[in-house]
Order: sequence, then C-alpha cells, then structure tokens
Amino acid sequence: MKQTTTYYDLLEVSRHADLAEISTAYLRISRALSAGEGPLGEADDAFQLKLVKHAYEVLSNPSRRSDYDAGLITRNTASGRAEPPLQIEVAMTSPRWSPIRRLLTIIASLMIIGMILQISVTYLAYQRTTALTGGDTASPAAEKAYLQDVFQTYGIRAASRAEADSLVAEIRQREEAEREEAQQQRLVEQQAREQRRFEEESRRLGAEVSANLRRAEQEAERAREEEIRRKDELERRAKEEDLARRQREIDRFRARGVSSAE
Repeated sequence: MKQTTTYYDLLEVSRHADLAEISTAYLRISRALSAGEGPLGEADDAFQLKLVKHAYEVLSNPSRRSDYDAGLITRNTASGRAEPPLQIEVAMTSPRWSPIRRLLTIIASLMIIGMILQISVTYLAYQRTTALTGGDTASPAAEKAYLQDVFQTYGIRAASRAEADSLVAEIRQREEAEREEAQQQRLVEQQAREQRRFEEESRRLGAEVSANLRRAEQEAERAREEEIRRKDELERRAKEEDLARRQREIDRFRARGVSSAE
C-alpha cells in the first residue's frame, strides 16, 4: 500500500484554500521545521522545509497553481503544461520494522523523490518554454520564463526582460561595489595594524635607546666621580708629603740649633 502526498497535503490545506490560508499554513509549518519540531526529527527537517517551500511557491502563484491543479486532474495523461504533482511514496512496512529502519527508509525515499522532482520540474519547464516559443527566446513565453527565473534567483519582479537585465546588472554592480568596499576595508584595517606595529616597535626602540643613554650617563657620572676622587687622593697625598718634608726640615733646623748651643 502506498500513500501519495500532494502540495496541499504538505501545507495541510484543502484544494480550495485561498492565498491567505496557504501563506498562514506555510509560515506555521516552516517555523516548526526551522525550530526542529518536524515529525521525522532534525535530520530530515531541512529537506522537508525545502519541499514545503517549493509547494508554497507553486500554490502561491496563480498560473503555476492552475497548471498544478490541471496536472492533478489529468495525472494519468501526459501534459506538457501541467506542473508535476509531488509524489511522496512511503511503503507501508511491517510492524516488525524498527523505528530507525522506518525513518531511514523515509529519508532515503524523500531524497530520491526530491532529486527526481527537481529534474522533472526543470525538464518540463524547458519543454514548456520550447514548445510555446518554438525555440524563440524573444517570445513572450520565453520572457515570462526568464522573468520567473530572475525572481526565483534574485527575488525581484520586473515587467520586461530589459528591466530585469537592468536590475540584475544593478545587483551585480552593487555586489561588486560591496566586495570592493570590503576589500578596501580589509586593506585599511591591515594598514592600521601595520601602523600600530610600527608605532609599538618605534616606542620599544625609543625606550631601549633611552635606557642605553641613561646607562651611559650613569657610567660617565661614575667615571667623573672616580676621577675626582682620584685627584682628591693625589692632592691629599701631595699635601701630606709636603707637610712631612717641612716637618723634617724643622726637625733638622732644631737639631742644628741645639748643637750650636752646646
């Protein structure tokens, strides 16, 4: 037994839900999945969120929703314009399967279906554009497809291809300007860091030179003090020797005076 899930089932709304109901359901489910409250656990929430987002993009677009509804009605016939319904087929397993095995099976099935869905949508969009335009990229249908791609890629709506090209060019110029500004900012920051390193190195060298000068001055002062002390010592010794010499002369003079008196 297999269970088939449509975009309406993913968003938990009815086939007749209006845009407000679809938007409200999408916000509620996407918030729950982003918060890790999905039924399959955190490992599959990101993939489930992509499916829900794609379902919302289809059902919130009137033309794509109309094509999708037509595809649901004519599912068993080939339709080049119909949006392929989302088929999530999960095998109903035996109760003897473990929860981990069942979870891994579901995740693998969703991943395979997601890849098939992406390839199918791209191929059918290409086929639809080619069939409608006959290979003419300047046709209204081709321009519409181009504008839709621009909207999905850049999030901008344009009224014509020329306007879309202009807006895309502006976006790219702005991105290039932002990259250049960021590069210039990094260059300024690098120059500021180099300037700080230069200033720190200059202060370090200045402090080292100042310390060397202080040591040189201290050594010169000690040398001057030593020279003064040495000169004082020489003068003291010279004075002592002079006093000793005079004392000897006095002693000799006294000795001669005593001899004459006798």
